[in-house]
Amino acid sequence: MDIDSHEVDIECPQCGFYNSIWIKQARLRDTIICRGCKSNIRLDDSMNTVRKARNAILKAFRGLEAEIEKINRQGRW
Repeated sequence: MDIDSHEVDIECPQCGFYNSIWIKQARLRDTIICRGCKSNIRLDDSMNTVRKARNAILKAFRGLEAEIEKINRQGRW
């Protein structure tokens, strides 16, 4: 699953306009331009929370896939 390509909306601190960004942009601390007021918005992954959440989600999906494979091998469908 490619979590990095999912979009989230963030609010511009200058004008309040909501801008869509990809998770990857937040994780990499990109700078985006507000579509409302054209100011630069520096994305700050404070304490690496985006990276940690992404890793936790990926780990959960890997665990889910492993459980599904286990059930399939046991023939419980």
